[in-house]
Amino acid sequence: MMRSLYSGVSGLTTHQTRMDVIGNNIANVNTYGFKASRVTFRDIYYQTSIGETAGRNTYAGNNPAQVGYGVQLGSIDKDMSMSNFQNSNRVFDMAIAGDGFFMTATFDSLNLNSDKQASSVNYTRMGAFGIDSFGNLAASNNVLVVGSRNTLDGLTKNGDESLAAMNDVEILDRNDDGKVNASDVTYRNVVNLNDLMQQAYNIYTDNAGYMYGINWEQLIGDDKDGAIVVYDEELATKDGKDLSKITDAKDKIKYVDIQATLDKINKEIADTTANGTPKVSGKALYYCDKTGKAIVDAAGANVAYKANPDDTNQTTLETSGVLKGKLSFGDAEAVSVGKDGVITVTYNSEMKTLARVEIGVFDNPDGLAEDGDTQFSETVASGEVKIKRAGIDPGVTKTQIRSNFLEMSNVNLAQEFSDMIVTQRGFQANARIITTSDSMLEELVNLKR
Repeated sequence: MMRSLYSGVSGLTTHQTRMDVIGNNIANVNTYGFKASRVTFRDIYYQTSIGETAGRNTYAGNNPAQVGYGVQLGSIDKDMSMSNFQNSNRVFDMAIAGDGFFMTATFDSLNLNSDKQASSVNYTRMGAFGIDSFGNLAASNNVLVVGSRNTLDGLTKNGDESLAAMNDVEILDRNDDGKVNASDVTYRNVVNLNDLMQQAYNIYTDNAGYMYGINWEQLIGDDKDGAIVVYDEELATKDGKDLSKITDAKDKIKYVDIQATLDKINKEIADTTANGTPKVSGKALYYCDKTGKAIVDAAGANVAYKANPDDTNQTTLETSGVLKGKLSFGDAEAVSVGKDGVITVTYNSEMKTLARVEIGVFDNPDGLAEDGDTQFSETVASGEVKIKRAGIDPGVTKTQIRSNFLEMSNVNLAQEFSDMIVTQRGFQANARIITTSDSMLEELVNLKR
């Protein structure tokens, strides 16, 4: 009789858990990118009262006689099926038509000398993205969207790369406070559209506020001693290249670390050494206007670039027509996101590619852990993430990223209400087991009377 009491208690507990899951599903019926869950039950343990025996010619055998001890939670399974899309008419609202997840990264406030890897990388189907005040492509819950940044050699291939590909960080302390936070830093795999806009149209701004352009092949050719151009040694090694043996600027340009090079240009005097000998020619660095056109002097030659001009030089530059300003993503005339996740802009009537939003796929997406904010995290059950290009890489050739749409919750209200009725009745029945067992115990106690 006591077993029936505890069986009833186990039934109440498991049905309450099921009701909690149903309640969470219904509460998130209008949550974009939400994936519903379901609960399954399992029986617990059985006590054998009569053991089984084999039958013989003279008598029949016995089947085992066992009494169960109730029910336990079997699993809480996620339904990762794709839901319907809702039109939002916002270019940076994105939905994935097919397998995969958007990837987002968060970063702690770090000292510039400390480890600069992402504190966490998460995965989501909720693509309500936008641009923050620093030009980062960010999600509505203030996490940064992971993608491939366009380089001097074009968009890089990320197919089948591991999670480590998202941990590279390039420092750009925007507010000069010696700290690193999500808005300060430029990450190789976080999309900053302001930086990428400048790279795409080759119009940069130095520390003095002047706009300048770079002839990259000329700069690489002139910078024989490596005083200016910074290269991505890790990427070159991965490609099996020895940078010291590459002499062709067209081949070497593939491995230029743009932000690190710009940082050196902006902080050092790039046009002269201590004895006045030019480090780079005037053809490599040149002042330009906001269309990228070089500023020339009266003789028609490019005005000599000076990374850190003094007061006298500044007067000379301004007299020569050199302009102050900054090209940013806000200057774009049009922007679009393709089905492959590629972000393109049009500026000065010229279309350029800035970046590509990547997707992460898993061998077992049901094994992801839910972290809240409609985000999931990788687990040993899900397997390691594989970074893919939508519509291009194997496994996601039919997957598309649809701009101007958001994926709706996949909660099926009819199913949830039906499950809620069954759960309520199950809870009532288990409560009835307890009250009935209590009545039987009461009768047993009253036998003494």
